[in-house]
Amino acid sequence: AMSFHFTAMALLALTLAVLLAASEASKVARLHRIAIHRSPNFKRNQKAVVAERDLVQKKYSQSLSQKANGYPVEPLSNFDNYQYYGNISVGTPPQYFMVQFDTGSSNLWIPSVSCTVAGCANHQTYNQTASSTYQANGTYFSITYGTGSVSGYLALDSVSVGGLTVTQQKFGQVYTEIGTNFVDALFDGILGMGFPALAADGVVPVFQNMINQSLVANSVFSFYLRDNGSTVNYGGELILGGSDPSLYRGGLTYVPVSQPAYWQFITDSIKIGNTVVSVGDAAIADTGTSLIIAPLAEFDTIAALFAADSSGVFYCTSTKSMPDLVINIQGVEFTISPSYYIEQSGSECQLLIQSINQDFWIMGDVFLGRFYTEFDVGNQRLGFAPVNAAVPLSQMGLWKVLALVMAWGLWKWGV
Repeated sequence: AMSFHFTAMALLALTLAVLLAASEASKVARLHRIAIHRSPNFKRNQKAVVAERDLVQKKYSQSLSQKANGYPVEPLSNFDNYQYYGNISVGTPPQYFMVQFDTGSSNLWIPSVSCTVAGCANHQTYNQTASSTYQANGTYFSITYGTGSVSGYLALDSVSVGGLTVTQQKFGQVYTEIGTNFVDALFDGILGMGFPALAADGVVPVFQNMINQSLVANSVFSFYLRDNGSTVNYGGELILGGSDPSLYRGGLTYVPVSQPAYWQFITDSIKIGNTVVSVGDAAIADTGTSLIIAPLAEFDTIAALFAADSSGVFYCTSTKSMPDLVINIQGVEFTISPSYYIEQSGSECQLLIQSINQDFWIMGDVFLGRFYTEFDVGNQRLGFAPVNAAVPLSQMGLWKVLALVMAWGLWKWGV
């Protein structure tokens, strides 16, 4: 009787495990994944860091009310060093494009087949006459960049991302491009994932339309940015409709969005080792940069700790004994080791924390590459957790089942 009882209990446990794994697999199956690529030419050196800092300054130098013909200013050069990009399609039948997924902007634009300048020549271009779902809009736009400008006309068409198709999505077709380095970019356009308040001309952002058209189970997207600071082509995943718990450790720490335009939130404090650098500062989660950008006063405090110059460069022998960067959010400490926020080359080191003389922090890849980030549009909040190894949840569920099967078998046969 006791043997039957144990056998029944083991079978019950196995059944529950199978059902749990099936439930977890079902949840993950509802997520829509887009592989994110990083330029194989990615590198960090002093010149590249300073160039990126200057471009980020141009991106954030104008307020939401200061726009070029309604469009916010965005940098558009030196893309090899820091941008993440992935595949989308536009039109029927689909025309495919590689776009940068940028949480620091809210508009989608791609080059038009009518664009004849050098910047468009080496990229995929959109042919409106080849799409049966194209609708004309005709509104002229011009986006001004720190190094030039692009201009064209708005249009509507179907846009597919990660297997989800948004109908009648308004986007920009670029016809001319002047004075930028877009010709060298490894992607074709930009897909903004900021809030609608940041979008120009009242254009509804792509993900907001996914919510409006009931394409996602949850009004959430998340980024898993892999191998921060390394030369890799696979850069992680953009997940639409939720988060994958197998990609992070522990639970997500949630913080409210303080200004629903950019993905801005309030930090409790930021420290270098035991030195408190800031208290109660605002920060923006921006997938469009690899750096951390600090307000000038806070940068000066950090630079002084390392005897660094205005570009964050200082003499060093090793980063091993240097202090951690600790960002406290909602009472939880998020720690970044010096090997991730300091780049060493021989006897010189450079801080990957820079400043553009703004009054908020910008958390790029140095932070986002260490912490899985959930962008919760519906609840206007961000969730952070330390990244984990990229093991799909469905595989984890299977291993749980196999482990229980093995344990039951060993108990049954008295091994």
